[in-house]
Amino acid sequence: MQHHEDSGVLEAFGQYTQAFQMLDARAVAQHFHEPAFFITPKEVVCLPTIETVEHTYARVMADMPPDYVRTEFSPLSVHRLSDDLTMVSGSGAWKNAANEDLMPFGMTYTLRRIGQTWRIVVAAIHAADGGPGR
Repeated sequence: MQHHEDSGVLEAFGQYTQAFQMLDARAVAQHFHEPAFFITPKEVVCLPTIETVEHTYARVMADMPPDYVRTEFSPLSVHRLSDDLTMVSGSGAWKNAANEDLMPFGMTYTLRRIGQTWRIVVAAIHAADGGPGR
């Protein structure tokens, strides 16, 4: 059973994904905690500042397929670790205008609440078939 506050976590995650879909690295960075980590199959990046997040995401966005139009997610799972620490996990795919998968992926994000605001502490991107509960 989901806690009623899970919707706040999913809303914060949704705002982050909207900023990503707009390819706005500056807006994406506003959803991160200082410091944070970005984990991909290729590397682990320490993100000590919002500026570092912006620079890292600008690099990711520059390397994206030119026909990217949106990211689509499977139903997301929320796992509350404490009142102010939650994991959001699931799988997604970058899509083109023809609705074809450009890059499927699995993801697990850890978010921390400060006041009423949820911020990403760890963004982990992994194989689409990996992750919690699989």
